Amino acid sequence: MVWGGNDNAVQKWIKQLEENDPSLKTLHILSMRRLSQSDFQSIFGALAHNTTLKELYCSGHTLDIETMEQLSEALTLNDTLESLNIGTSTLGENKQLVSIFCEGLAVNEGLRHLDLENKGLDNDAIALLADSLVKNESLRSLNLSRNNITDAMIDKLNEGIRGLERLNLADNAIGAQGARALQLHQLQELDLSNNPLMEGASDLATALEKNQHLTSLKLVNITTTQDEQQEDTPMPACSEHGNALINQLATAMKSNRTLTHLWIDQNGIESSAVELKDLCNGNLIELRMRDNKIDDQGAVSLAHGIQNNTTLEHLDLGSNTIGYEGFGALLNTSIRHLGLFNNNVNGFPESLPGLEDSGVESLDIGCNNISITDLEGIVQVLSQQGVPRLRLLEMGGNAREQDMDAWESAIAKLQQVRTEIQVAWKRFMEQQQ
Repeated sequence: MVWGGNDNAVQKWIKQLEENDPSLKTLHILSMRRLSQSDFQSIFGALAHNTTLKELYCSGHTLDIETMEQLSEALTLNDTLESLNIGTSTLGENKQLVSIFCEGLAVNEGLRHLDLENKGLDNDAIALLADSLVKNESLRSLNLSRNNITDAMIDKLNEGIRGLERLNLADNAIGAQGARALQLHQLQELDLSNNPLMEGASDLATALEKNQHLTSLKLVNITTTQDEQQEDTPMPACSEHGNALINQLATAMKSNRTLTHLWIDQNGIESSAVELKDLCNGNLIELRMRDNKIDDQGAVSLAHGIQNNTTLEHLDLGSNTIGYEGFGALLNTSIRHLGLFNNNVNGFPESLPGLEDSGVESLDIGCNNISITDLEGIVQVLSQQGVPRLRLLEMGGNAREQDMDAWESAIAKLQQVRTEIQVAWKRFMEQQQ
């Protein structure tokens, strides 16, 4: 991998490209490095006949017409480069530049991944890109996050993504209409986070009932408008659309056996909306529901679902309202990685369960206002071989600075008995506020 450094770097890169140096497989030209248009033209010229470089990253560098023509020609001739990231946040403003790039992309036979994140691509630029994707037969992964894509362009985009396996459309302006129109085709991974999908999110989830390709779906913060996303607290509609989404997802998981990774953070989802245990009917490996409205009722329901599930390993419910009851239920399952950061896991009763059958290997209960009394209860359970597979315990943001000695003593006592457990706790409550 080459990142750039000395004054002779450009000439060295060109020489390596021209000579097909097998050690040059990845070239990252960081945006802080100043290269002339002539430098880039020489690099792209050498790239045209190179057979060893696999990844080229030159994001953050402005390319003029002549330079883009050189890159387009290189894409026409080179069939071994697999990953490309070019342009600045204003690339989409110059349609001539985009058009020239797309001419080379259309006939390229080697690229597998194209990263155009934050390139100022509007609907007109996306239309040009979509036309080139229809002709391109090699591309499998496309990142279009942080651009200006709206509902109006989804039908056009559908034409170009038929051969894709991974598509990132996060942080655009796609709404309910676009969510309904988007076709999943052969996609295996899809990210639509931070788009105002609203009621369209549940319509999209309906497609999962019969989908046999998608393995990873990220729908973080998609049930509020872009204006509402600026607010500190969710608007009422957030729960309405979030609850509709979780209902449809629960229904879909009764028949879907393909989806393995699901992220639905920040959607105002309430425990009362559905029996969350139904999410465990499929083959999920990872489930993230951070920053929703999940309480003990929802956590207990999930725990019941996990009892009949053999695939779910990673469950992250950070920033919800789960208390001791939900914590205990989830801890007494086969989950390997359990995240409960910033919940209400405190106020433990005097008598605690043994948890000898817990499958948890890593546990995050940071920022839960856990008192020294609660900590002593945790230490007692773990010291008696409760949660036997535990290897990482994260508890930062609980201890008050004045309680440091008591925490230090309790943790030391635990680690004398359970030397295999790594405990991270020394970030005080005051430092988290």
